[in-house]
Amino acid sequence: MGVVLKIKRSLLDDEKGSISILIVGLFLLSVITLMILTDISSVYLAKRTLTQATEAAAQRGVRNLNLEKYYEENYTAIRFGLNLLGDREKDPGIPIDCEKGRSDAGEALQNWVKLDYALTRTNLTSIQIEEISCDGYELGIRTAARVKLPFALPFLNKSDVEISSKVGIFDERKITTNYYGVNLG
Repeated sequence: MGVVLKIKRSLLDDEKGSISILIVGLFLLSVITLMILTDISSVYLAKRTLTQATEAAAQRGVRNLNLEKYYEENYTAIRFGLNLLGDREKDPGIPIDCEKGRSDAGEALQNWVKLDYALTRTNLTSIQIEEISCDGYELGIRTAARVKLPFALPFLNKSDVEISSKVGIFDERKITTNYYGVNLG
C-alpha cells in the first residue's frame, strides 16, 4: 500500500506538460478574444455606414424648398420696419417641401443600397426605412439594418445583429448684413 501511495504522489508532483496546458489555454483565450473583437469592429463599421447612408438621404431630402411658405407675407414693408426698430426677425429655418423631401430621401437611400459597395464591405444585409418624419422645417429619418457577423460564436448563438440609426436635419439661413436688398455692412 505504501508503494502505491508513493507512485500516486510522484505522479501528482510531476509537473511535466503543465506549461503546455497553460499555453493552449491562453492561445484559445486569445483566439476567442480576437473573434469577439472582430465581431464588435464589424458591427461598429456597419453602424457608421448606416448612419452615413441615413445622413446622405436626409441631406438630399432637406434640400427641397417650399417656395410658397418661404415667400409667404414674411417680407413686407411692415415687417421691414419692425425688424429695423428692434423686433428682430425670428427665423425658424428654411421651410421644406415635405412630400418631395420624403420622396428624395427614400430615393437616395435606395440608390445607396443599389451601389451595394457599402453593403458588402461592412456585411450589411439590408437597409430599411422605418420612419421619415417632416414638420416643415426639419426632416428626420430612422433606418434599420442587419449585420452578418464574421464569426458566429457557438456560445452566443448569434450570426447577425440588428442596428438602427436616426438622423434629423434642418436648413437654416446664413447670417448676413444684407436686409431686403440693402447691404448694411
